[in-house]
Amino acid sequence: MRYWALLCLWFPLYALEVSIQSGKENGESFSVLHLRNADPFSCQATTDDFGETKRVDCYFAKPPKQNFPPVTNSHLVISSSTGANGYSISIIPKSKMALMPIPFDLSKVDATYRSKVQKANHWSVVGYPTKLPLISPSASSSTSINFPVKIPKNSHPFLGGLDLKGNPIKIRRVQDVTDYMEMKKAYAAKDYDKVLELADNALHEYPKTVFKNELMLYQIRSYHVKGESEKLLEVAKQFLRDFSADPNIAEVLTYTANAYSKIGLSVDADYFFDRLFDEQSDSPFASLGMIYKAEQLEASGGVKKAMSFYQKALATSKDIAIASKAAFKLAQMELNSGNTKKGAQYIDKIASANPSYFSEVRDSAMAMATTFVDRNDPKTAARISEALFNATDKKSPDKEQLLRDIGLQLAKSGKRTEALKKFNEYLETYKYGQFTEEIRRAKDGLFFEEGDKNVTAQMKKYDDLIERYGNDSVGRKALYKKAQLLLEGKKYKEVLDLENELYRLDSTEYPQTNSLITKSAIGLEKTLLKEGKCAEALRLQKMYKIKLLTEWDESLFNCALKTTQYATAQKIAQRHLKSKSIPERQIWLYRMVKTEFGLGEYKEAIKGGEELIALLGVEKNPPLNDIYRTMFDAAQRLGDGDGMVRHIKSIEGAYPNDFKDIERYTQMVSLAQKRKDETMTQTYGRKVMALQDRTKTYTQTPYIEFTLAQSYQNVRKDGDALKVLKTLNARQLTPQRRSRQQYLIGSIEQKFGRKREARDAFNASIKADPASAWGKLAKEALTLF
Repeated sequence: MRYWALLCLWFPLYALEVSIQSGKENGESFSVLHLRNADPFSCQATTDDFGETKRVDCYFAKPPKQNFPPVTNSHLVISSSTGANGYSISIIPKSKMALMPIPFDLSKVDATYRSKVQKANHWSVVGYPTKLPLISPSASSSTSINFPVKIPKNSHPFLGGLDLKGNPIKIRRVQDVTDYMEMKKAYAAKDYDKVLELADNALHEYPKTVFKNELMLYQIRSYHVKGESEKLLEVAKQFLRDFSADPNIAEVLTYTANAYSKIGLSVDADYFFDRLFDEQSDSPFASLGMIYKAEQLEASGGVKKAMSFYQKALATSKDIAIASKAAFKLAQMELNSGNTKKGAQYIDKIASANPSYFSEVRDSAMAMATTFVDRNDPKTAARISEALFNATDKKSPDKEQLLRDIGLQLAKSGKRTEALKKFNEYLETYKYGQFTEEIRRAKDGLFFEEGDKNVTAQMKKYDDLIERYGNDSVGRKALYKKAQLLLEGKKYKEVLDLENELYRLDSTEYPQTNSLITKSAIGLEKTLLKEGKCAEALRLQKMYKIKLLTEWDESLFNCALKTTQYATAQKIAQRHLKSKSIPERQIWLYRMVKTEFGLGEYKEAIKGGEELIALLGVEKNPPLNDIYRTMFDAAQRLGDGDGMVRHIKSIEGAYPNDFKDIERYTQMVSLAQKRKDETMTQTYGRKVMALQDRTKTYTQTPYIEFTLAQSYQNVRKDGDALKVLKTLNARQLTPQRRSRQQYLIGSIEQKFGRKREARDAFNASIKADPASAWGKLAKEALTLF
């Protein structure tokens, strides 16, 4: 018995496909490797001395985009590699192996013959234990003829459609199938007359057709849409009798109940409504039936009960179309009851979840939008109109009307930005439309309140309005609005350029015109002061008689000095120097002193500074303690040593250990040297060194160390001098200064009798700069040892 089972492993490598199939024949397992490639490729078998295939190598011109890992099964070991000559796949057998090309694709050709090919698109390799499976190869005679073998393409067996019992359907003609398919297409196209025609024809010609229930269902649906209730009932009665178990029974019950309701047979309608709600409560058509039941109750005056059914349909339906229908009906009822707010809530639900529904009830929706506008709810009206607009074909005559309505409704609801967008859309789309002038006027009026952040576009619009309407009310308002916009944008000069036109405006209609001009003049002066354009600022102040707040006096004061308008500067300062507020007098005295110091008027600066220091003694004002520094600097410029001594003490008290004063302390060292005051030299020398060490900033090195060391030596404190000089070991010095430092260390060490240390220091001095005076002195000192 021969049989084989198949297990497949597949590696798709884009153009190259590698698959392995395993099976059994007569109890022996085997494996078949298939190699397929879009381009032909070669495979070569390597045999041993006994004719057994020991290796197969297949070569490809291009490597695949994706490599596959080595694969091993019970018969074959497969691996791949990429080299200089391209891509290759190698197969090694675990037992026996056969290589065979497959040059023919029997799905494309109907003949095959023995062929020895070098390249093929498809090769197979069979791995087996003892006997080659499936085929029995035989050697061909050299004298035989290689006839092609014809292989006919047999079609697969086919079983047609089955009926509900599983039996084949014997169909002599298929015209009922054609009619059925055409009928469904017609229904999708909403051609209900054609649906009825095709259904009637199919049912007449093929009364036993398997599509009978579907044909009747589409008849019922079409009659329902067309509102032909009596014809619907004729078909529905037969459908309910013949197809009581049909899955569409809930839909038929719904339309049947509605049809009875429409022709006034409420009792019959209720019977089918009850069946629908009892038997098909889980069907979505149960919710639709509630809506039809509500319509029946509403028509008979049962408003409360009707509303209850509408609400139940809205709450239970999972079908968005049915829920939308219920919500719309409820909105109508609420509006009829005068409850506009509640009606708007239902409309919002539809607009958010299913806005396309409004197009299904277009006329009612447009009428409802008008009602909302009349009820002072243009926002809800706009939502309806916009939904209708989006669902309306461009060629529809309603499109223009709806776009106009949306714009006006948005404008009335305060959504000016959205309204402006719709107005612009209308004017671009309908340049010569029937509402063009109305929309243009509405847009112009709307723009005055528009909060558009695009100032350039707003300004252009105002200019267009001024040009279009000139001196009429719209043009005048545009001019005023333009000036306001310029003022808001801090374009003060442009406002003042409109000064003459603004003064022509009616002061009763625009009472803020003068204020607008004055604010622009003030704003421009402030801008000029900030930019340092002093001459223009002071000229503008004189022209418009501007009085700025005192916070601007400093800028005005500085500008007056800059433009040599000393009288103006004096007036500004004098107002503050006479102030009852000591802090105000202090700050203005401080400013005066700073200004005078900057102008080189050091004596005046000292005079004002003394007055300020006296005020600071009355009332502390730490930020102004900087005056002590100005006073010190002024005394230093004048060569007033006593003043320097007096003010440096104030600086030390106000700013102890502040690196900002290191140069002033260094100047005190210089003053002490001139006075030959060793105590002062050492006091401020140590202070400078301490500040440098604390901040690790050595701006005064080595001047301060050399000076301090010399002062210590002057009073015979050689040990202290040596310590100061040795601190320079950690500093970077020029060769000449390093030579000086080492020489001074050597001379002190020599005084102490430390010859070795002295000799080392003198040698270091010579090494640092042998050509310097200090290096030469060190050489001479070494001769004394």
